[in-house]
Amino acid sequence: MTLPDLPPFVRGREDLDGFTLYRTGGMAGRDQEVGCVVLVTIDTDDEATAKAWVDSVFVSLASDPKSHPGGISAAFHVRDDGRQVVNYAEWRSADDHVDALSDGNGVGSATADWRRVQSFPGVRQGGFVRYRPSAEVQAEVE
Repeated sequence: MTLPDLPPFVRGREDLDGFTLYRTGGMAGRDQEVGCVVLVTIDTDDEATAKAWVDSVFVSLASDPKSHPGGISAAFHVRDDGRQVVNYAEWRSADDHVDALSDGNGVGSATADWRRVQSFPGVRQGGFVRYRPSAEVQAEVE
């Protein structure tokens, strides 16, 4: 699978133009080589909703009985007006991300916590795009 370069507004894992980093966390560990970056976009009603939704994702990640082994880390950024979240998610490969989505539940297990994330009031799923990690990301991992 050929992946495009990251868009210019992405300066790094923790620096997106027009967004403020809110929370980061690792799923499987930062010592793995990043083979794919997935930018997930979520539209929200306001900043409080955006942050509450991100917090609910972290609750779901912590309680997930079977996280996908290809997920490495996630960095959630809230747009300066509070009406959008971008998750800069690092994966071992694009195929790992495809596999994580293959059961139709998103990247998480079919748990009550993940169902809350998926039906969170004031939140609309915006989609995602897979990208090739920049050389800067590769250097951070090594």
